[in-house]
Amino acid sequence: MVRLFRWLLRIVTGLVALGLLAVLLLYWFFSRSIPDYSQSLTVAGISAPVEIVRDNAGVPHIFGAQDTDVYFGLGFAHAQDRLWQMTMLRRTAQGRLSELFGTRTVKVDELLRRFDFYAQAVASFKVQDDYTRAALQAYAAGVNTWLAEVNAGARGRGAPEFWLFEPAIAPWQPADSLVIGKLLALQLSSHMSAEVLRASVAEVLPDARLADLLPDTAGPGLADLPDYSSLFGSPLPRFAAAGHADPLSPVPTPGAEGASNAWAAAPQRSAAGGTLLANDPHLEFTAPSIWYLARLELATGSVIGGTVPGAPAVLVGLSLIHI
Repeated sequence: MVRLFRWLLRIVTGLVALGLLAVLLLYWFFSRSIPDYSQSLTVAGISAPVEIVRDNAGVPHIFGAQDTDVYFGLGFAHAQDRLWQMTMLRRTAQGRLSELFGTRTVKVDELLRRFDFYAQAVASFKVQDDYTRAALQAYAAGVNTWLAEVNAGARGRGAPEFWLFEPAIAPWQPADSLVIGKLLALQLSSHMSAEVLRASVAEVLPDARLADLLPDTAGPGLADLPDYSSLFGSPLPRFAAAGHADPLSPVPTPGAEGASNAWAAAPQRSAAGGTLLANDPHLEFTAPSIWYLARLELATGSVIGGTVPGAPAVLVGLSLIHI
């Protein structure tokens, strides 16, 4: 009996030791992805030193000699903290989720490829003004500089999630930033779901009943379209609605689309005596949040607020313009 007890004790002790070792190994692997924010690096692609100072809330304040240097720093900071989120946004917009998630996201990829957002983003980059193109290129260079640092320093593949999926990460391109804006527009739109519903109903109901259930918008029409059902043939394709309830799909569930409010206060109604403009974006909760707080010290002034990882712009926030 004593001998049996000793063997059980050894087995339990061994299992506990193996468990602790596994936990330590996992911690070591995952902690490799945590950036060293106090580190100084020598990198190419900037005209002068760039300083990224993070406050006690982790918000980066980015200073550079030129605006392009600041955008480089923002791309670097985004990649440090949100690399998995950025690559997922890009994959979604490109219709490449199924390379990671298999048949689950085939319909989502089919829909996004039919929209052809990425080709539109590539074409859009070509017609931007010089300042915008330079900002997008500098931002992409900042992202790719961190990718190079991850590869050279064995930094846990850049994010813990990459241990579970294919670790190869394509270099960031200027069009990758532009396509994220198109993806967000889709996420905030209820138009597509409404059109699919109307087309489906038009298959089975006469025009009078369709107009009763889904009345036309009052006033003159902006386009003279044929009957909805005739646009697709019969039966209607179901790819547009498929998968919109999946968390990986950018198509919002009908009735749960995002929105935004904006309002202004005249100088005489503000305590500071200046005009105030505020907005309240109604976006769904995600982990991580779609927002990433940052401060950019640009030539025209300082701007701080919410950026979207993957794009070199403060979309909501506060700016102090130098005069």
